[in-house]
Amino acid sequence: MPQPRRSKKPAEREDYGWVISFGCKTAGELRRLKVDTDPASDTRPVEVPCLCGETHRVTVSPYRRRRSADEPFDLEVVSLDELRADA
Repeated sequence: MPQPRRSKKPAEREDYGWVISFGCKTAGELRRLKVDTDPASDTRPVEVPCLCGETHRVTVSPYRRRRSADEPFDLEVVSLDELRADA
């Protein structure tokens, strides 16, 4: 009996960036920061300007996750270097 053939290799997963979640105590909500580059190379804290008007100090975890295509986000940056206090 012939073996079934695989039609194609599975497509590479499209890159939608990375998500860093943080809590806004002022608004009492969870916020999501979308980062285009992988934030794992530098886990120093960042100063994130929040929608509530305050700036929050956010710890960058090496346990970040990829963003799905339809996942909403509140803020977007290309690199965390844009948010570094000493940059």
